[in-house]
Amino acid sequence: MTATALKSPETFFHSKMFRGLGHEELGRLTQICQRRRASAGEYLIHQNSTAQNVYVVVSGILMIERLSRAGRRQVISFAYSGDYIGFTNTDEFEYSVVCLSTTELQMFPRRALLEIIDQYPLLKSNARTMGGNVLAQAMDHLFAMGQKKAHERVCFLLDQIQRRQCGITKTEIDLVMSRQDIADYLGLTIETVSRALAKLSGIGIIEIASAHRIKILDRAQLEDMASVH
Repeated sequence: MTATALKSPETFFHSKMFRGLGHEELGRLTQICQRRRASAGEYLIHQNSTAQNVYVVVSGILMIERLSRAGRRQVISFAYSGDYIGFTNTDEFEYSVVCLSTTELQMFPRRALLEIIDQYPLLKSNARTMGGNVLAQAMDHLFAMGQKKAHERVCFLLDQIQRRQCGITKTEIDLVMSRQDIADYLGLTIETVSRALAKLSGIGIIEIASAHRIKILDRAQLEDMASVH
């Protein structure tokens, strides 16, 4: 992983965290920010490591996972451009974060960023709003895990990916995550994920172009099966 100093505040447009901020706030953030680049397969955060930094995703896709003492894994979420990673209520990270693709990030020292957030009401409001969004996404995930059938859970994930990757304007989406990652996110087995994808293909909702590319054929049905509201 490589890091370089951030030279211009104009590069803070990637996240809602910094929306509406003035020159003074952006200037303070520029002083403490570094630009980082990580390769696919590289771990950004290791579970139980000291929570030193907060990251904003500029580009790329990351996976947030948690391991039990017995070695069981739960994929918590996937992070895309504009998301932040690293705020925690403890001094240690309770999860790991791995890059699924080449990733560009903005890195902030956690304590310094929290001090700046406390000084500027709009920045504090933005951070609070994004925290609320993360909680809402976690609740949607829990609902899908508890109430939906296997193929509906897969629709839930495909809907998420399409909205985050393409803004629902493109019909093809890239699955950079493995089938095991998908299974561990949705609480399924690999075999069940494969059967669910085959079922969705059989009823004309998707077309499996390749192992890592899905074409959405019926957006309305996909949204209906994915809905948690």
